[in-house]
Amino acid sequence: MRPNPGPFEPIFYLLQTRLAFRLLGIGGLILFTVLFLKIAGSHSAAYAIIGVLLLGALWFESSTKVCRRCRFYGTWHCLGQGMLVSRMFSRIESKLDESGVALHGALAGAYVAYGLFWMWHRPLLGLLFTLWAPLAFISATSPAGFSWRAKQT
Repeated sequence: MRPNPGPFEPIFYLLQTRLAFRLLGIGGLILFTVLFLKIAGSHSAAYAIIGVLLLGALWFESSTKVCRRCRFYGTWHCLGQGMLVSRMFSRIESKLDESGVALHGALAGAYVAYGLFWMWHRPLLGLLFTLWAPLAFISATSPAGFSWRAKQT
């Protein structure tokens, strides 16, 4: 049982739907990536390459550690990542250990922090995506917890 979010429960309920996850979580992340890479690239190609390398590291780690344990493995839930990963790697039945969770969080945090650094070069975009980040995180969480953190039954 998860803790009651109090007066924000209706917001959490709406944000934790599949539609909100696809719009805010996946769609927002795609828009965030395109915009911050464009801004970083306008300052130097090296800055954009750093962003692409961070994206690649996060995608590879997510694909090999998290996605293979998710209950949506092999589906279109994450706009095709599960389908692609299921063709490259087999499913893992064990839960992700704490060091894996910490690595995933650190990579995701580094990616978002690097992106927000560039977004704040355009203050309106910086504000918009700073507000987006917690909403995207809430949309990516599940009321029952992450399936990749629990042993499959």
